[in-house]
Amino acid sequence: MGTMSRHREVIELHGRESCHYQLANPWNQPLGRIEAFLRPILLDPQSYVVEPGARLVSSNLVGVDRRRRIVEETLHLKEIDGRLRRELRLRSLLPPQERLAGAVCSLVDSRQWSDSYYHWFLDCLPRLIAAEHHSQRHGEHPRVIVPAILKPWQEQSLNLLGIAPARRISHRPVGRGGLRVDRLIASVAHRWQRRGDAPFDAASPWALQQLAARLSEGTPLPATAAPRRIYLSRRGVPTRRVVNEEAVLALLEPHGFVAVQSEQLSLVEQIALFRGATHIVAPHGASLTNLLHARGSSVLELFQEGHGVRPDFFQLAMINDLNYHHALCPSSGAAMHCVIPTQVIEDFLALTL
Repeated sequence: MGTMSRHREVIELHGRESCHYQLANPWNQPLGRIEAFLRPILLDPQSYVVEPGARLVSSNLVGVDRRRRIVEETLHLKEIDGRLRRELRLRSLLPPQERLAGAVCSLVDSRQWSDSYYHWFLDCLPRLIAAEHHSQRHGEHPRVIVPAILKPWQEQSLNLLGIAPARRISHRPVGRGGLRVDRLIASVAHRWQRRGDAPFDAASPWALQQLAARLSEGTPLPATAAPRRIYLSRRGVPTRRVVNEEAVLALLEPHGFVAVQSEQLSLVEQIALFRGATHIVAPHGASLTNLLHARGSSVLELFQEGHGVRPDFFQLAMINDLNYHHALCPSSGAAMHCVIPTQVIEDFLALTL
């Protein structure tokens, strides 16, 4: 095992990244927040800290170091106000509920989004890149704090990334003094830009490519061939469904498109599906997180008017050099069910087939 410092260490994983994304917009659709990404942007470096003797306090497991300073790397997409900072620092003065020996990395999100498919893959799992790097440097395999109840796709993702059950610590309520950790491994949030003028939630291409590669390495080849042209249906979820889905499928199916409900597939099946897809048509939703694994695909993302045009999956498409298109569709009610203009589907097929 390599020699480990008793003092805070900052380890840079990757330097600043320059990104300049471009968008095909043949129907002159509203750009929404995508517009902020259509200019050159410079992203923060990717790094992590090894913080000896840190505390993890509150239900969100915010880090506090031995000098009673907040470990900023344990926050994500959210500043905390001065009063909460003082409260967390005071909590760290109390006797800890438990001591966690060795190195520990937490996947519990400070915004309590860990149970979201999108945030699990985009915001939580990239932290394991730092844990793996620490293992390579010192031969010490950090244990990982995970949600107390793991959904099947969370369990499967941890298995693919080599985080065996023996290395997992189930998140549980902590006393006011929190947990004392011998060595806290905490990484910079790759999707929270604090320097320069990049959009605050611009994602690091390097971090996401690292994650996708590791997930793919652990994914076995499928036993049967997956469809190459897919339509992601939201018929199994309560919000943002497509009202005229039958009319949309009537246009797509003659061209070999297959309707898929991704929540009915295992994670391995989803990775294989997107890895081999040449065409993807989908209303905006968490299933598009799997664009992490797409290569060479033509994509049509259909936004619901009440939800707005968002840059989340546009970024994934740009990072993987996909042929991305989008359209804003009329929606109504609190559930924001939408109607997809059939002309948009016809135009997309004409452009990409």
